[in-house]
Amino acid sequence: MEIQQPRGVGNSKVVKVQSKEAWELFTNQASNEGRPVVAHFGASWCVTSLSMNYKFEELAQTHPEVLFLYVDVDDVQSVSSKYGVKAMPTFFLIKNKEVVSKIVGASPDELKKLVDASADPFETQIVVE
Repeated sequence: MEIQQPRGVGNSKVVKVQSKEAWELFTNQASNEGRPVVAHFGASWCVTSLSMNYKFEELAQTHPEVLFLYVDVDDVQSVSSKYGVKAMPTFFLIKNKEVVSKIVGASPDELKKLVDASADPFETQIVVE
C-alpha cells in the first residue's frame, strides 16, 4: 500500500498533516513500509519556520524514499505536545515511529545532514531531553 501524496501548489512532495489521526496514519504507514519520516513542526506566523519551507521542499524533491511531513503547531497541537515541541521550527527524523534525531531552529545545513542520515540504517542517535 503506497502513501498517496496530495496534489498541492506546485505539486509539493511535503504532506501537510491536518489532524492527529492523519499523523498516526502517515507515520504508521511509513513504519510499515520501512520509510523514514522527516517532520517539520512550524507555524504560519513564524518567520524562521517559513524560511525553512523552501529547503524542506527541496529535500523532499531529492529524497523520494523519505516521507516529509509538515505539522502546523497551532493546527495540530496534540501532536506538537506529544513530541514536546517548544520552538519553531523543530525537525524530527523518525524511524519505526521512534524519534532518532531532532533539530531545533532554522539550519538548512543541519537539516540536509539529518535527511541524508535518514538513509543510513546505522545512523541512529537517541535523543534525550
